[in-house]
This record gives sequence, C-alpha cells and structure tokens, in this order.
Amino acid sequence: MPSFKYAILALGLLAACDQTAPIAPQPDLPADDPRQAELLSAECTIYFAAVTKMEAEGRELNGDPTRGCPPEAAGVSADINAMISVPSVTPGYPQTMYDRMVARGIPVDMADEIAKSKAFWDLVAKRDSLLAGF
Repeated sequence: MPSFKYAILALGLLAACDQTAPIAPQPDLPADDPRQAELLSAECTIYFAAVTKMEAEGRELNGDPTRGCPPEAAGVSADINAMISVPSVTPGYPQTMYDRMVARGIPVDMADEIAKSKAFWDLVAKRDSLLAGF
C-alpha cells in the first residue's frame, strides 16, 4: 500500500504543475525582432479561438493553451474552422505548429480541424513571408 500513496502523491504533483509548453521563438529571427511579436500574436489568436470554441462546446481543456500569450491577442478574431480544400500538413513549420497546438493541450481532433483552417495557413504564409523579407 505505501507505493499506492506515492503514486497518488506523484499524480497530484504532476496535476499541480503547469504542463503547457512555452511558445518558442522562431529560430530564424533574432529574439528582439518585431517580427517575433507579430508571429507570436498570430499564433496566440489561434490558441484563444480554440479555447473559446472548446468552452462553447463544453469540452475540457488539457492545460492552458494561451499561457505566455499577450492578452490583446484574445481580442483578435481567427477563423479556425476547417476549409473545404486545404493543403496537407507538411514537414517544417506546418508540422511544428501542429505539434505545438497538441503540446499546449489542444485535443488532436481540434488540432486536425485547425490545421485545415484559414487562420493556420495564414500564419504559415505570414511566417514564410516575414522570413523571406516580403
């Protein structure tokens, strides 16, 4: 029975710790580059929209997807509904963004839907254009 107590204690400690992954800066940009803030804000609007949608559907959150996000990103609308015709998630940034959504606590089924959304692909395009200097 003593090991059962330790297992319960360990589970309690894990539940008390924030398991949400931080939002990593783009490695291709300097940390103080204003484009970092622009990309972070665009990414966070997706997280805030996902939280709003989950709450509206009565779904439970696993973690805090908006942790580390600027509060003003909550006021920006993001269309996270799946589009009819979308590209598949490809290696590179689209896959990284998808993995970050899941790591931050967005359920896989919702991450799958978001990965087919205008907001997701607008963020991918914005990142690509900022890095290319357009």
